[in-house]
Amino acid sequence: MPTEASPVPCAEGPGRLPRTVWAVSVTSLFSDWSYEMLLPVLPFFLVYVLHASVVVVGLVEGLAVLSQALAQPISSHFVRNAAARRKGGIAGYSVTTAAHGALTVTTGWLGVLALRVTAWSGRGWRQPIKKTIVTNAVGGKRRGLALGLEQAFDSLGAVLGTAVAVLLILQEGLAGSARTIFAVSVVPGLIAVLVFAIYVREPRATPAPQEPSALRSDRPALPSRVRWFLVAATLFGLGFFNILLAVLNIGETVQTSRPLGGDLGQASAVVFALVVYLLYNLVYAAASLPVGRIADRAPGIGLVAASYLLFLPVDVLLILETGVAGAVALMLAAGLQIALLDVAESAWLSRSVPPEQVGTVFGWFGGLRGVGSLAGSVLIGALWESVSVPVAFSVSAIFVVAAAVVLLVGVRPSSPAGR
Repeated sequence: MPTEASPVPCAEGPGRLPRTVWAVSVTSLFSDWSYEMLLPVLPFFLVYVLHASVVVVGLVEGLAVLSQALAQPISSHFVRNAAARRKGGIAGYSVTTAAHGALTVTTGWLGVLALRVTAWSGRGWRQPIKKTIVTNAVGGKRRGLALGLEQAFDSLGAVLGTAVAVLLILQEGLAGSARTIFAVSVVPGLIAVLVFAIYVREPRATPAPQEPSALRSDRPALPSRVRWFLVAATLFGLGFFNILLAVLNIGETVQTSRPLGGDLGQASAVVFALVVYLLYNLVYAAASLPVGRIADRAPGIGLVAASYLLFLPVDVLLILETGVAGAVALMLAAGLQIALLDVAESAWLSRSVPPEQVGTVFGWFGGLRGVGSLAGSVLIGALWESVSVPVAFSVSAIFVVAAAVVLLVGVRPSSPAGR
């Protein structure tokens, strides 16, 4: 399939980011607003309303991540020019919005599983598209800033979505509001589709001459240091459980241990957990732009390793089964960690391969990380239910440390050449 040459970044002032980056960022804001209304509510909906087990919660989220993972390399292979990226992005955002809206009529966890997998397949399809558009729109020295801006808007959308969910639960309770939340989430999702369709426009690129015999096998292999990076990212995925498991743990802990005094009903426990999760997203949003600037100034692999090791405090706080103060500290650490992780990994990868391989490497990265996360979420959920919470998150910590070691040993901590 013919590919484009390296896209020409938008001609904007040195201190400004291109309009395309802003358009993708606004799309991310509304998209995250849509699904972050329902994602933190879903584990409680499964356990308290549909009476599913914690293992089912891990399975649902793990298979959703796997579907996202499998869609990313497929997308990066077939969606290889600006026109296809635009159509693929519209399709991805539309599928996610429609599937999550359909949760309104689910009556069992198998229906939730099917719709979450469908929704996250759409998300996986658009992820390498979105990252390729953003990184192609700017020069190598500003990619961290561009990725940080997009992530900041993404996280701001999560704050808005979680806040709306909290307000609806306070009005109607968990059982009464869950389906309302699923239905209302369609509105910002549709706005995201429209913003992407109308305002995301990539600059024209000069097509590179293609030989008729140029086959996929003729393309240069990924550099060795990138392959080691992908190994480390997969290992990290095994320990990097979905943060929603931590949110569920916080909700269950405050309901049983009563650290706030008195008996907490299910709705009150869920609201407390969601407010703490909102704090996580506030930190995530506030930290994204600063860490983007850091990633531009210190683009080496050491920053990625630091983002891995920053997940250890999250594991430790869960192992210790701390109270309210621990829950707040946990979400502060997790918000800072995910902001650094997302920007540092994406910035490093985009600078470590030629422009024509950016979409491919993002696809494989997302796919391998997702496979690891599926296995990790199911394993940690099973250990949580069958053994204990401390054992479950101790296993997570072991994988996190192993990933950082592989990263620093396999990928020498020298800065990749900026482009």
